[in-house]
Formats: sequence, C-alpha cells, structure tokens
Amino acid sequence: MTYRIRFLSALAVPLVSLAIPPAAAAPVTVTVDAAAPGIPVSPLMHGLFFEDINYGADGGLYAELVQNRSFEHADSFYAWGLVNRGADASAGISAETPLNPNNPHFLRLAVRDPGEGFGVANYGFGGIAVRAGENYLVSLRARAADGFSGALAVAIEDETGRVLGRCRIENIATAWTRRDAVIAVPPSSASRLPVPFTGTGRARLVVTADAAGTIDLDVISLFPENTWKQRPNGLRADLVQMLADMRPGFLRFPGGCIVEGSDLANAYRWKDTVGDIAARPENRNRWQHALHRDHAPQYYQSYGLGFFEYFQLCEDIGAAPVPVINCGMACQYQTGELVPLGELGPFVRDALDLVEFANGPVDSKWGGVRAAMGHPAPFNLKYLGIGNEQWGEPYFERYTVFHDALKAAHPEIVLITTSGPGVDDQWWRLAWDKFKAGTPAEIVDEHYYRPPAWFFAQADRYDRHDRAGPKVFAGEFAAHETDRRNTLRAALSEAAFMTGLLRNADVVTMAAYAPLFAKSGATQWAPDLVWFDHDRVYGTPSYHVQKAFSRHRPDRVLPTTLAVPPQPAPAYPGSAGVGTWHSRAEFKDFVITRGGRELFRADFAGGKQLAAWQTRGGAWAIRDGALRQENPDEPDVRALAVDGAWTDYTLSVKARKLGGEEGFLVFFQAEPGGETGRLNLGSYRNTQYTLNLGGAPAASAAGRIEDGRWYDIRVEVSGGAVKCWLDGALILEGARRPPAVLYAVAGRDDRAGEIILHLVNPADRPLDAAIGLEGVQTIADTGRVSLLTAGSLDDTNTLDAPDQVSPREETIAVPGPRFRHTVPARSHTVLRVQAK
Repeated sequence: MTYRIRFLSALAVPLVSLAIPPAAAAPVTVTVDAAAPGIPVSPLMHGLFFEDINYGADGGLYAELVQNRSFEHADSFYAWGLVNRGADASAGISAETPLNPNNPHFLRLAVRDPGEGFGVANYGFGGIAVRAGENYLVSLRARAADGFSGALAVAIEDETGRVLGRCRIENIATAWTRRDAVIAVPPSSASRLPVPFTGTGRARLVVTADAAGTIDLDVISLFPENTWKQRPNGLRADLVQMLADMRPGFLRFPGGCIVEGSDLANAYRWKDTVGDIAARPENRNRWQHALHRDHAPQYYQSYGLGFFEYFQLCEDIGAAPVPVINCGMACQYQTGELVPLGELGPFVRDALDLVEFANGPVDSKWGGVRAAMGHPAPFNLKYLGIGNEQWGEPYFERYTVFHDALKAAHPEIVLITTSGPGVDDQWWRLAWDKFKAGTPAEIVDEHYYRPPAWFFAQADRYDRHDRAGPKVFAGEFAAHETDRRNTLRAALSEAAFMTGLLRNADVVTMAAYAPLFAKSGATQWAPDLVWFDHDRVYGTPSYHVQKAFSRHRPDRVLPTTLAVPPQPAPAYPGSAGVGTWHSRAEFKDFVITRGGRELFRADFAGGKQLAAWQTRGGAWAIRDGALRQENPDEPDVRALAVDGAWTDYTLSVKARKLGGEEGFLVFFQAEPGGETGRLNLGSYRNTQYTLNLGGAPAASAAGRIEDGRWYDIRVEVSGGAVKCWLDGALILEGARRPPAVLYAVAGRDDRAGEIILHLVNPADRPLDAAIGLEGVQTIADTGRVSLLTAGSLDDTNTLDAPDQVSPREETIAVPGPRFRHTVPARSHTVLRVQAK
C-alpha cells in the first residue's frame, strides 16, 4: 500500500525530524511529467549574498595586504610597529595638513640620524602571505619636509627579518604625491608563511627612511600583482574563482546589518565607497562586537571594495547586481536609531543617485563618476533593495517614501522590500498583512536562520503560497547546527529546502545562502559558505549544494509525483530543562511525570543538585532552593537535565524573572543531533509567547512576563504534539510533522535537451527509487550524476581536509524512460539525462 500526493509542479515530501526511519524495502516512485510545459525558472533563482563580516572584505576578498593603511583605526597605529636600525628618530600620527579631510591622519617620521634605517612595519591581517616568484605592487602617498632628500626602502621581510623582496622610492616631493613601485619576490625566496589569523611572526611590509629630515606617509598599500583579472585595487583571485565557479544568478551587496550600521553614523553610505581609494573615508565595521563569536574592536571597513568594485565583480561573474540601500534606519537589534520622516531627503537622494551611478549616461553627474573610474558603459542595474531586514511600522513608513520616489523616477527598477529578520513571527505577519492590504511590493525578502530540522520540514513552505501576491526572495538562509558547524546534515537540509524553492519557481524568484565568507580564526558568525585563511580556501558542504543547484538550474520545473511506502510514526525522545534569553531568572519545582508516575524531580533543596544539569552559557547557581541564572547579557542560555531521555510526559516548573530584556525558556524533546522543542515566554523583547517545535513553524501569542513574580508552567508532550499552559491557562499548542524519506524536484534544461532531477536522501541507508520520465519519445542510454555524500551527517570540510565532503561525478546506465536508481545514504544527487 502506498499513498500518492501530486503538486502542480514537483513534490518534495516534508520532513520535520532528523530521527529518520530506515529506508523502506519497497521502492520510492518518482514520476516526472516530461511532456508538460512546466513553470519557468528565473535565471536569478540561485545567487550570492556578500556582507563584510568575518573579515570577508578587508583581509579577505579585497586583496589589500596592509591593514590600517591610512592610520584611521581608533588605535591609529594598529597593525603597525616601529623599525629602528640604529637611528635617532621618532614617529607619530599627525593631522597637520592631511592628504584629504576624509582621512585626516597620517604617519610622520622625524629623522635626526637615520642609522641603517628608520620607519615602520605593517603586519597585515595577522601576517602577509607571500608567494615565491610573484610580484607585489607597492603604493603610498609621501611628502618630504625639513630638508629630507633621501629615499624610502620598501621591503617584504619574513618573521626572521630576512628580506624576501625589496624596492626603493626616491625623489620624494614636498607636496603629497602618490608613488608606485614593484617588489619582485624571487622564486627561491618565499613560501606559504601565515596560518592562523591570531598568530604572530608572519611576513611584514617594512618602509624605512635612509636620510635625515621629516617625511609624511599615508595610504601605504601592498597588493599582489595577481589579483582577479590583474586589476589594480583588485580582489583575491582564488576567492573570486570560488564565486565564479558557482555561476550565480545575482550578487546582493553590501549587506546585511552592515547596511544599517549600529547607529546612523555607522550606516553604509555608498557614495563613501567610490572614487579614489585615498579619499574614501574609513568606517568602523558594525560587526566589531559580534553576536555569537569573537569581538574584533579594530575591525574596520576601508571601502577599498566599494560599489564600483562590486558592480565590476557582478559583471565579471555574470551575476545581476542586487544592491541594498539604507532606508533611514539603524540596526533595530542595536540602537534602532531613525531618520525622521521629514529628513529622509538625503537618503532618498542616495538611492536615486545610485541608480544614476550604475546606469546613467556619462554626461550625468554620477554616470560621469563611473566613467572616470574606468567604466563608461552602464552596469545594467535592474533590482534595488530598500533596507535590509527592518520590521514594524517605522520601516513601512519609510519604505513608502523610498518606493514612491524611486518608482516616479525609475519605474524600470524592481524594488525589493522585507518581511523582517525572520519568518512566522509577529513582524513577518505584519509585513504580509500589509502587502495583502495593498502596500506595493514586487519582491519580498525573507530570512531563515534555523536548525536543520526546520529546513527539512519547510521544503513545502511555498506549495500553498498565494500566487497572486508579490514574489519571494529567500535572501538569507543557513541551517544552524547547535555547535554552528558546516556539517553535511546542515547542507542536506538546505538542499531539501531548495527543492521546495525550485518547485515553486512561480513564487520564489531568488535565493542565497548567508553569510558568504569567513576567515579562519577571525569569525564573528558561523556557519558560512566559504572559509579561507591567508592563501587557502575551501567550500563547505553547503557551498557544494549551492553550487550544484546553481549549475544545474533547469529552465522549467516539471510536474513530479512522489509515491512513498507508509512510514512508522516517529518518536521524539530527549531531555528537558530551562533557560533564559538576555535575562536573569530562577526556577524551582522542576518535575517530569507520565501517567501519574514521577520520572524526574529537582526541587533544588540544599543546593546540591547542580551536577545533575548540563549547562550552556550563563552563570548558573543554586540559591535559596532555586536554580538561578544571573547573566542577563547572553542569548539562548540553557540548563538541561543530564539523564533525561523521555517521551510522552508532562513537565511542570515554577519560574521567576529577575531582570533583563526578555523572560525565560522551557526546553523539551532535547535530543543530540535533533532540534530541541522550546517554549519561550517573553520573546521579542518581552512581547510574545512562542513555541518552537523542531522544524515546525513556531506558534505564538501576545504576552509578557513580569519581574519578580512566580509563574506556574506546564508542558504536555505526546508524540509530536505539544500543549503549553501558563498559570493554568492553555496558551500555545502545536505538533511536529512526520519525517520524509526523499526530497525531489525535476526540470528541463531547454538548451541541453536534458531532464534534471535533484534528489535528497538524508537517511543513513540508501534508498531504492523507481524513476519514470513520462511523455518522452527518445532518451539517452546513459545519464550523468553529480553526487554529494560522506560517511557521516556530522562530516565537514576544513583547511587541512578541504575535500572530505565534496561532489563526485559518475555515469549511470539508463535503460529507458523507466529505470531504477539507488539514491545513496546521506546524499544530494543531481541526475541529468538527455530526453525528448
């Protein structure tokens, strides 16, 4: 006996839990209506999102090797050190008649006796990578005074002081002048030097003066000659190649929270990022103080990778530019600072001028700036995002102003609005209610940072979406494991989700993983798509999934039917516990019962039971007969009972908020490798009660938690169904959905004349699939397979093992339009076969 479900295009069976049952003995049947006209797929369906986080720009994609080249960091001498070889001299930071007002600080060397040389060394971003046999381009601005008539010696030295390559810059003028030189590193002089970002003793750039007098230096720069396309002020070639290999449909830029800034003074303003790099003002990076990882107080944006370089990169890799502009709002997670509605004019002008910079004629103001930078032809901008992930009425008040102004001046530009920082919450509902009520929207940007179980469960998210409304842009998504690693499990859950995005190509028009880049040892956020150090790079399992969907994008999605044998109902065993989110709270009388029988009790009497709890984050202690968490600054703080693995039970606990932004958490069905159920009382800054059930959308209701009051909480768990009570009143309920066996989507590549089939099997056993391509007249006797799999769902890639999880190409026999194929365990399979 089987059950059959048929969708308009193709089917991906929803999966909620990672507790995946063994593959059934009977085959799963995948039937593709190859003769159907199908649904057109946007060429922009699979793209990229770039934000300067994790040193993705400076120290990463932007190939500049010198950090703090203009001495504009808060610590003006950060990444620099003095070099004194027997000299009588001094060095300092000056602002007297600077190179330009945008970068007012510069280095002044006052040399009385030069000895063997006096100057500075720059240590780059934790070291400078040097390759034997390659050239490095030096540039700097210099000004001589007080009779200085000597030269500057510029050298790349290794950690021992050995010179790897050098050059001299002579005849320094008495006015600020740009000077350029080349350092050639002989084939035998260098090796791969740096490894971790936090290391010391790497290669450095040394600039010294050899004569008495005063010399001022600014914008001291070092680039490899071999940047992407050998461009000056260029990009790191190996990182761009990773992007080009994906064949992305679009590139969204510059963010992300970078667009908003922590306050309005920190907001990204595109006009600061074009023109001469020496005149681009530096800005602190909004990710200096990370949410989840390492603080980086000297993390800045040089804007060397600005909007011109961005548009140029899009052109190079064949990606449509999708820039995002600030809409007069700072990050709502931080200051939430707003530009008054009556003062939005300069921000709206910036948006209009950006269109002119990208597309305007050379005789227009900003089109002329583009032409002067070396690109007289327009960049063919067609899309523009208004804000990042703003929410609430303040956003829509400002969005309307931008929308009306841009549509009046440029009706040809497609505008992208936002539904907030997540989905299925109050802000997301508010946004979609507005769009349904008439707020103009062409494309709506949705973001999803959720556990793998959520992505498996949401593969059918858009199957029932309103076809008459605006299109959806899945603008930022990534599966977050508990430890934030880029595992195969996470990648397969994303692949399952993407089958649903592709199947619903009449609704979903664009999608991108986020974040894109991460520098090893210098991350503020994980997981990420591409990891690198100074001279190595690798793609994560998620990278290979994104690449596969982009390179194997059909022109049309074909109707597909999936028939699977019935599956046993899953169990959701696990522990239970309590926690906080940016708050302080205490808990007592924690009891687990089933049918009147007590399974676990913690009354915390005597203060000796902390060892029975596994904590994550926070400051936990037992005081006055209660388990107390006293750190209000951390999110997602947990204490779980160590020995619990229960099913079908009732959890009761008393909780009291002691202070902070939100309320408290109750956890249940907490299983390693799965997604813990969570009741969040006082979420969204103490305005909501929310229920998260693994991959199922969260149930929510308005509500707040008072300080200093004891609350009685009860959670009843029965299989996948959960009910939650607060002080005796039922407030939330929901249920997990049964797991899936296989995810599938099919389409046609018109140009190649091929049927493309994406199959995702997340189980630990191979799956027998009976594939039928109905309506074909002729079919090739072989097909091509691209297969991503590994020995464990926990497997990942590293700098030292970059290919542990990587695709392999195979050829399979195709005896006819109906054939059997074994879908390997833990895999994403792309099958291509010529058929007419």
